[in-house]
Amino acid sequence: MRIAPYHKKNAFSGKNAPSQGMRSFRWLCWGWLIGYLGAQDADVFVGSEFYSWWERWDVRGYVDTVVPMESRPWGREEMRRLLAHTDTSRMHRLDKARYQRAVFLLLDSLPTRQKPSFLPWAFPNRRDLFVWEEPYASLYVGPLVQVGAGRDSSGLLYQNTRGAYLRARLGNKVGLYADLLETQARPPFFITQRYSIYQTLWGETFVKPFRQNAYDYTNTRGYLTYSPVPAVRLKFGRDKAFWGPGFQSLYLSDYPPEYLYLHIRTRLRRWEYHNFFAQLIDYLPNKPDAWGDQPRKYLALHQLLWRPGRGVCFGLFEGVMYNPWTPRGYRGFELTYLVPVIFYRAVEQALGSPDNAMMGVFWRANLLRRFQVYGQLAIDDYNFGKRKEGQGWWGNKYAYQIGLKAFDVGVPTLDLQVELNQVQPYTYSHSNVGAAWTHHDQFLAHPYGANLREVVGLVRYQPLPGLTLEGRITWLQQG
Repeated sequence: MRIAPYHKKNAFSGKNAPSQGMRSFRWLCWGWLIGYLGAQDADVFVGSEFYSWWERWDVRGYVDTVVPMESRPWGREEMRRLLAHTDTSRMHRLDKARYQRAVFLLLDSLPTRQKPSFLPWAFPNRRDLFVWEEPYASLYVGPLVQVGAGRDSSGLLYQNTRGAYLRARLGNKVGLYADLLETQARPPFFITQRYSIYQTLWGETFVKPFRQNAYDYTNTRGYLTYSPVPAVRLKFGRDKAFWGPGFQSLYLSDYPPEYLYLHIRTRLRRWEYHNFFAQLIDYLPNKPDAWGDQPRKYLALHQLLWRPGRGVCFGLFEGVMYNPWTPRGYRGFELTYLVPVIFYRAVEQALGSPDNAMMGVFWRANLLRRFQVYGQLAIDDYNFGKRKEGQGWWGNKYAYQIGLKAFDVGVPTLDLQVELNQVQPYTYSHSNVGAAWTHHDQFLAHPYGANLREVVGLVRYQPLPGLTLEGRITWLQQG
C-alpha cells in the first residue's frame, strides 16, 4: 500500500451525468495525457486494485479501446492511455470516485496542491516524498508501508512491511523502477505448515524465523523499460508477472517470488504478441554455502492474442522449461529457444532435448455489459490413442479453467466471480526434476500444483468512496 492520501472531496455530482466541473476535469486530463502517451515509466504492480477497476469498466462499456487483461503488469503509460479512453458520463458516482483517484495517482504532472511552507521538498504532489521533473527526465522517490492484522485458529496474525521505491523516466523511451521491502509477518496456519515441510514461504525467497511461527524476510524489485517504437515495449529486470483472464493462471501466475526476466510485447491493431524469457531457481533446501549459488533453470514463453472486437479475446501460448543440468553434466544454454517466433515442441523434438514443453489456449468475452465468461486449457502431454484406457492414462497431463464474472449484481459496485479449475495428476512435472514448472520450489502456475479440483467464489463491494470490501471462499480437493 503506497502512502498517498485519499482525495475525499468528490468532484462529481448528479446520479447519471457528470457536472460541468467533471467535464472540464476530463478535458483537463486529456491535455495532460496527450503529452504522456509516448512516455515510458514504471509498471503498476500485479496486485493493484486498478486492474479490477478497468476490467469492470471494460465489461460495463465505459472504455472505448482494448483493455489488455490477459497480461499483467501494465505500464503506467498504458493506464494513462486507458484514462483518456474511459467515458465517465454513465458511471455510478462510486466509479467516478475511482476514476478520480486513478487520475490523482497516475498523472504525475497533474497539480494537486500548493507546496507547504515547511519542508517544501516533501510530498509536493501528495504522492511521492521527493520529486524532480525536467522536460527530458523525471525522478520520484517515496515510502512503502503495509500493516495488517487478523486472527485464525492458531492465534494472532500480522504483517508489518516497510520500504521505499524509486522510479524514473529518461526521455520518452526509457523508464526505471526499484524498490526494497523489509517484512515481519505471522501468516495463517496453512502457510506456516507448508513452510515446515518445504522450507519455502509463498512469494518469498530467503526467510528467517522470527519469534513464534513468524518470519522475517526482505524482497526487492528492479527493472528497466524501453520502447523503441510505439508498438513495441521491452522490460528487463526482476519482477513478477501474471498471464491469463482468471483469478488463477494455469501457466504463469504471480504466486512465486520475483525472478529475472525479459519481456517483449508487440501490439499491431487487433493482434498482440509476447516473448517472455526468464531465469528461475531450482531450489535446494538447506544447501551448504560451499556448494555455491542455487542452481538456475530457464523458461521461454510465447503468447499470441487476437481481439476480433472490443471485449472479446482469443489467445494461444506455448512455453518450455529448460534445465541446463543433465545426468551427463552441464549442457549450457539452448540459444534456439531465444528465437522470437518458433514452435517450441517441434524445436524440442528436433534437438532431442529432455526439456518440458507446454502449450494451450484461452479466451474471454464480455456479454450484455454485465457479464464476462472466460476459460483456459493448458496441455503438458496428451496421447489421444490412450485417453480411454482404464480411468484415463496417467501421461495425459492437462489443466482447464472456466469462469464467470458479473458486475453490478442488484446493487451498484457489487461484483461477483465464480471459477472452476481442474488440474490432472502430474501436470507441470517432469522426469528431470529441474524441468518442472516451478521457481524456488514454488509452483509457477496454480499455487497448489497438480492433481486438484478447485472452485473459487469472490465478491467485491464498494459501499463508500475509499472503502472496498472483498471476500473469497475456496473449495479445494487434492489427491
